[in-house]
Amino acid sequence: MTASPLSLGYLVFEASRLPDWQRFCQQVLGLGAPLVNIDGSQGWQIDGASQRLIVQPGPADDIAAIGFECADDAALDAVLARLESAGSPARPADIPLRKARRVQRLYTLRDPEGNAVELFTGLAPAAQPFASPFFPSGFCTGEGLGLGHAVLVARDLERLEAFYMALPGFAVTERLAARTGPIEVRGTFLHCNRRHHSLALLALPLGKRLHHFMLQARELPSVGTAYERARQLKVPISLGLGQHPAPDGTFSFYGATPSGFDFEIGALTREINPGGWQEQHTGETSAWGHQPTWRLRMRMAAGLLRHRTGLLRRRRAKV
Repeated sequence: MTASPLSLGYLVFEASRLPDWQRFCQQVLGLGAPLVNIDGSQGWQIDGASQRLIVQPGPADDIAAIGFECADDAALDAVLARLESAGSPARPADIPLRKARRVQRLYTLRDPEGNAVELFTGLAPAAQPFASPFFPSGFCTGEGLGLGHAVLVARDLERLEAFYMALPGFAVTERLAARTGPIEVRGTFLHCNRRHHSLALLALPLGKRLHHFMLQARELPSVGTAYERARQLKVPISLGLGQHPAPDGTFSFYGATPSGFDFEIGALTREINPGGWQEQHTGETSAWGHQPTWRLRMRMAAGLLRHRTGLLRRRRAKV
């Protein structure tokens, strides 16, 4: 049972190259052999739960589902009631999907941009304690914190924010308004427990639904060794070592997964008091470092070009 009404329980990715993900999870993230689920997906353990990162075969190379763990059945029922009253009812999942996710209760729906959202209780425990030679102290997930965080790309930031704010326990930690070269970046960081954000929404001209996911190491040296390991393995780095500004404070780096969206490995993330938190605003994404690589600059430029071309086509269609 978790200590907060909600936490980020698991992430499901759809990948066209499952063997590449197996190597990535083993060699970069330092995870053990995956579980094989009845639907053909594979799940990786990062703590005492049976699986937190789930990869299923398919062509999308993007997020397939976001799983939010409810503290107990009463918390799940409260979430379902709130969604029903907001006009976004969730439906019970079928037995094969529930078994594949290894949970006791499971409900599904989609957010306004088509992302699958799964609400559950009773994630099965792992058969053995988590152990990794690359992260000897493991990852920070306990006491209701859940799996790190996920950042979605928002086409309609306000509408997407309103949907997630309808879930009991979600509130705005911080709003971002910044500029990176020619690109204006707007974002909303949402908390549902003591994490600065379990979910963030970024309005960016990118083709993927998922911008990145983050795993929080317990020890700072694990971030440095992960960065060196990623470079040695020629993992494309998006942002070098750096630190996010307070109140987050995470020291981290970003790199590309085999599916093209990013991962972040961090440490030193500060916690907030959700009960007394006052919404904050920021104009910077990093206090220092996190220098964008050539790969990221080209990716953003291409996304901006696609975005502007799409706007031009829509304007011409209206004439």
